[in-house]
Amino acid sequence: MKRPEFYLLLVFLLTTLCIPSASFAKEKLAVMELKAKGDAKQSIAEALSVEVRDAIHNQGEYEVLSKEDLAAIADRTRMRQSLGCDDTQCLIDFGQAIGTKYMVVGSISKLGDTYSINLRLIDTESKDAGVKNRASKKCKCAEDELFGTAKAVAALVMGKKGAESASVQAAGRTKTPNPPTEPAAKTFTNSIGMKFVYIPPGTFLMGSSAGEPRRQWDETQHQVTLTKGFFMQTTEVTQGQWQEIMGENYSVFKECGDDCPVDRVTWDEARQFIRVLNRQEKTDKYRLPTEAEWEYACRAGTTTPFSFGRCLDTAQANFGGTPMPGCAKGEFRATTVPVGSFPPNAFGLYDMHGNVAEWCEDWYGYYPEGPVTDPEGPPMGDGRRVMRGGAWNTMAEWCRSAYRKTSGLPNNTGFRVAKTY
Repeated sequence: MKRPEFYLLLVFLLTTLCIPSASFAKEKLAVMELKAKGDAKQSIAEALSVEVRDAIHNQGEYEVLSKEDLAAIADRTRMRQSLGCDDTQCLIDFGQAIGTKYMVVGSISKLGDTYSINLRLIDTESKDAGVKNRASKKCKCAEDELFGTAKAVAALVMGKKGAESASVQAAGRTKTPNPPTEPAAKTFTNSIGMKFVYIPPGTFLMGSSAGEPRRQWDETQHQVTLTKGFFMQTTEVTQGQWQEIMGENYSVFKECGDDCPVDRVTWDEARQFIRVLNRQEKTDKYRLPTEAEWEYACRAGTTTPFSFGRCLDTAQANFGGTPMPGCAKGEFRATTVPVGSFPPNAFGLYDMHGNVAEWCEDWYGYYPEGPVTDPEGPPMGDGRRVMRGGAWNTMAEWCRSAYRKTSGLPNNTGFRVAKTY
């Protein structure tokens, strides 16, 4: 073959084989199944997961793994349990294990007649691995209109048109043209006498330090930032308030009276109370607090085992009287007592330690080891929801700010209500 012909053939091979193969080498991206929250249906979350996956695929920039491919890879790499990841570090580890550059994770929630779709884009490989973008949109709409909203949020989180809109968070900053301000009134009382106080946003160490007496293995200390303030009921829901909303009262300690906490409530019943309360108050803002919100509100700026210090005394809270190591034994009352019988913490909240254990919104799960922002707990669970605060019949160690519990007795389980600001 003559030299000019050889070079022509070489150029042809390079342009038809090498260059196209390079141009089609796309980075892999996985879309995790959206988590259904509030009153959102799981079937809707699954359908919107498909919509988000298709929307990003149609952008043509990434090799988007199908749900089936993702499951197969997870099985092959023995990472099946990571398909339920919601924590950023868990997703980074999962992405690195399966060779995926980006992960998209999110949720669909419903409060009242308002849906909210939230997505996060996570880079799993760079030296700055972590959340690279966030996007969300709310929609007062029918279910069939959610698909367009999901497509728009997918575009936003991938940095497409509208990525500078009010609903996008990038590089850890919330971009809003009109940032919400603190409420003019820091307290309010609703129509059935439930009193609330505003809890400002902030950063704190959640969990317990390695040196805290009686700490448990699931209290891994980590930094949590809550970017939005919220209202918290100053007391536990009382028997009188429960009777007003639910029309019945099957508390064990009925003789304690209307001002004592309702003491025999399941997580589902607490949620039902809140649904009825929202209808009565013509809002969709009442809810259970997240576990992070609860501990932040309980601590009220403290880092000690209790918001009152290293020890808990039965002059400060209603608990079983068995003290922490080196602290004085107290009185065992063997019953609940009227809410607000003891001093409040620095946020003005009563009975965050003792009286009745309190339900949180979250599924029970492992804590992350690194910093997190506005955590909402695992996307799914094994049937156990988180309880906090200890009760009238528990030891002081179970009343610690960091202590986590997943079940209660039929006479020591209640809750308090939060309200979104």
